[in-house]
Parts: sequence; C-alpha cells; structure tokens
Amino acid sequence: MTRMKRILTLILVVAILSTTAIIGTTTASASGSGAGLVSWAYRAYNENWQYVWGGASVGSVDCSGLIYSYAGGERVTEPMLAASPESGSIDTIPRVHGLGLYQYGHVGVYVGGGMGIDARDEASDVCLESISNKSWTNWFKVAGVSYPTSGWQEVAGQYYYYEDGQYIVNTTRTIGGVTYSFGADGASDRTPNDTNATADNSNTTTTKKVKVKKTAWQIGDSGAQVTKLQKRLKALGFYNDEITGYFGEVTEKAYKEFQKAAGVVVDGICGKTDRDILYSSAAPIAQEETTEPQEEKEEEKQEEEKEDVLSVGDYSDDVYSVQERLIELKYMEDDATGYFGELTQSAVKDFQDYNEMETTGEVDKKTETALFSEDAVANPEAKEEKEEPEDKVKFEFKDTENTENVSADTDTNVEEATSTTVVLESNDMASEALAGLTSESGFQAVTPQEDNGTGIIKWLLIVIAVMGGVFVVVLVNEKKKSRRRRKHAMQRSRRYW
Repeated sequence: MTRMKRILTLILVVAILSTTAIIGTTTASASGSGAGLVSWAYRAYNENWQYVWGGASVGSVDCSGLIYSYAGGERVTEPMLAASPESGSIDTIPRVHGLGLYQYGHVGVYVGGGMGIDARDEASDVCLESISNKSWTNWFKVAGVSYPTSGWQEVAGQYYYYEDGQYIVNTTRTIGGVTYSFGADGASDRTPNDTNATADNSNTTTTKKVKVKKTAWQIGDSGAQVTKLQKRLKALGFYNDEITGYFGEVTEKAYKEFQKAAGVVVDGICGKTDRDILYSSAAPIAQEETTEPQEEKEEEKQEEEKEDVLSVGDYSDDVYSVQERLIELKYMEDDATGYFGELTQSAVKDFQDYNEMETTGEVDKKTETALFSEDAVANPEAKEEKEEPEDKVKFEFKDTENTENVSADTDTNVEEATSTTVVLESNDMASEALAGLTSESGFQAVTPQEDNGTGIIKWLLIVIAVMGGVFVVVLVNEKKKSRRRRKHAMQRSRRYW
C-alpha cells in the first residue's frame, strides 16, 4: 500500500508540473510597446493564427498567449490583470493603443477605434470585433509594456497624435507648421513630415470637436457611406446580403473580392484609391457562375441515361431478354416473364458482384454490355447435378481416444491389436452387407417371395458382430483407463516412501 501511495504521489506531481509548463503559471520579463502589441495582434488576425490551448508562439496561441508571446510577463488571465499598473471598467477605456481587455477567464488586445482582437476558441481562432459585441468587463495596461503620453505614434501603418496619454480624435492640429486632421478613429489624414515635431501651443488647448471628412472605411464602421458602399458592391455583383449600413465581416469579404478583381491591394479597407475605382465606369464586375447551364446539361444527360436503365417495376421485351440471359448464366431458376421484380433485381446484383461491377440491381448500359458479352462470368455458386451414390457404403468406427501417446505394457498392446482386428472385420462385414442391400440384387434377395429365413439370420449375425466389436473396444478402453489410474496412484504413493 505504501508503494502504491508513492506511485500515485509521483503521478500527481508530474501532472502538476506538466500543467505548470503548459499553462505557464510563472512569469517572464515583460517588454514592448502598446503600438507593437497592436501590430502583433493584427499579424495574428491577418495570418489566421490558430487557437491552441496553452499556445504562446507564432501561429498557435490561446487568449493570454497572444499577449504573452509578444510582451512576456504573466501567463494567466487573472494574474495578468492583477499585475497591471493601471486598469478600470470597460466603459471608461481610454484612447490608448495596445491596452489589455479582460473578462473572467479571457483576455484580448485593444487596437483602437473601439475594436479588439482576441484568440477566442478552436472554432473561431483569432477574431477582430467591436469591443461592444464582447462581454469585456475591464481594461488594463499590460505590465512592462510602455504606452505613449504625447507626440506622434505609428500604429499598424497609420499615424496618431497623443496628448495627455490619449490619441486625439475629431480635431485638427498644427504640428511642425503643418495642419493635420484627425477623424473619429484618431488616424491622421496624412503622413507626418517630422514625427518628432510637437503641436503648436495655440492648438494644444483646443477642446472643440471639429468634424473631419473620413477618408477610409473598414470593418466596424457604419453610416451612410457604408450603405452607399454596400449598394455599389451589390450592383457589381460582389455583395449579395442585406443593405445594413454596417461594415461587418460580410461587407469586408465582398470588398476584398472587389479589390482582388480590381488588381489592388487586398486589405478589406475602402480607401481613396480603391473607392475611385469602385465608383468609376471601369469598375470590375463579379464573374457570374457558369455552373447552372452545366448542371442542366448534366441533369439532362442523367435523365437520358436513366431512360435506358432497366429497374424494378419495368415490363418489356428487354427485361425478358435480360432474364433469359440470367437464367443461362444460372443466376435465375424461374422462367423469364418480362417483368422486372425483386427476384430479377437480386439476380442482377449477384451478376454485378461476381463480374466486379457496382451492385446497383439495375441494368444500365454497362451492365447490359457485360451481361451479353462472351466474357460474362456465370454464377459460381450454381447448384451442380447430384452424383450417383456409390454401390458400396463403408462405415468406420474409430476409438474415441488418441492412444498414440499413452504408455502401456505388452499386454495392453496385444489387447489393442486384438480389438482393432475385431473392429476392422466387423466394418468389412457391415460394409458388404449394406452394399448388398443397396444393390438391385440385394433387394431381390430379401424379397418375401424368395426369403427362406437365411437372410434374416445373416443380418442378425452381422448386427451381433458389430455390437460385439464395439463392446470389445469399450471394454479395452476401460481397462486401459483403470490400469493408468492404478499406475499413477502407485507413483504418487512412492513419492512419500
């Protein structure tokens, strides 16, 4: 019992250590930036990384592994939130790229513009979705990750300007002598000339929101421009869903198909260059599927072939010919009727089976050709004509025990030889008598007209001889068994002497 307890303890320790190694309850040195974490999350989404529980490497991550594979730090969701230097309720999330998103047992990455990326589950893998559609409860700054407080910040190929720890939105700024506009998503309308330049003092205190013309639309956006976009995509045949005014996954897929047809970069984002092509007279039209005419031809072909197929319920001269051929090949025994019933169907299946064809039970062109060919295989299981019985029937009586390996003395061998001789002689007598009975002359010999009593006496003698032989065999076997028992008993008794 003590040994068993030790083994169970060892197994438990190994299981705990394995779980620790997979889940990663330990911490690693944390580093990186919020912008870098956003780019990392976008890479996971664009490259379709798989969700793998315990994964924290390129191509295979779980929810916490998505953050841990870039920034290090804590490996589990709750400790990751607990280690954060700053966090809050999700409804107070600041405009900061690369924040962590949290709900019990799950984390994600805030990529700005109200969108989040998370490695969700094995069915969904890595998802990009509005944070309002997910039950996030908290935001947090990932421990060890640096976040900007002011100045230009490049995030996923676009530029944002931070003031007081957040990127500005719906406003303009004169930075380094150049005026920039920032829309609702915070992205600048142009690439900055000098990313080290700062905003003029006269503009830093601007609180009035300035409506900036939006230049690009992507997943998560909504409004009249998205409605217009969907209508145009639908007119070109790329979009076949309802007009909702929301730029979701269906709209993104349709726009990517348009971009592919237009020969531009396929990113799912409706920018100025793409939009100009979209609304121009040179816009590509979705290729119409040409499968329907082909399908109609296939259906017509199948119908034509079906007309030439003989199956259950048919009644014709063709069925009659098929039945005659099946009878000739011994697959049917009944007469041909011209009606294709279940018996005919079964015979056709047997023919198809033995001729290595698909067993449909129907006579199509292929089956008909094989059936009437010279190479058609006849039924190998057809009943053969019964052979005439032999004139002489011989009975054999064998000892029920194998005596080859039984050690016996000289007397036993003599008795066995004698019993065997008796049995053989009895067998010969019985065989001759039965042979006489089965022949024509034998039957004439025992007819009452010529019977003088000697036949009955001869038959009785044969029966007595056979029974005597069997009796001798049984008696000899019993003696052998008794002798062996006595011999074994003596051997056992000598061991104790």
